[in-house]
Amino acid sequence: MELGEGSSVAASRILPVTGEPIHRTIPLLAARLVRHVDRLDAIASLVNNIPNEQVEIMSCEIEQLVMGHLEMGTMIEQLSAQFGEAMEFIGLLCIASTTTRTIMSDIDQVLDTTRDQVMSLRRAQQEA
Repeated sequence: MELGEGSSVAASRILPVTGEPIHRTIPLLAARLVRHVDRLDAIASLVNNIPNEQVEIMSCEIEQLVMGHLEMGTMIEQLSAQFGEAMEFIGLLCIASTTTRTIMSDIDQVLDTTRDQVMSLRRAQQEA
């Protein structure tokens, strides 16, 4: 360590992954890159040969798909809201149906009681 250098500077000269000094690792990495220059050139060539028009077309298609997805999401939210309203209305109809049944049952009981009373009055009149 040179005069005035702190321990953090010395630590930064060692690669944390391998624990090796940088001055040894960089030449090794450069040598590996040189061995793969042909592959890297082939990849660059492939990327450069992709027609810009095709990329633009695919980009537009992807954008349309995204917009369609967003529109579909909006439609699903609207349908969900309408479905919720419909379910609430069906619930109200069920309550109304139950209430109507209860009222009809009460009316039937009152009619039965009234009929029994009318029959009793007729019998009483006939006996008199």
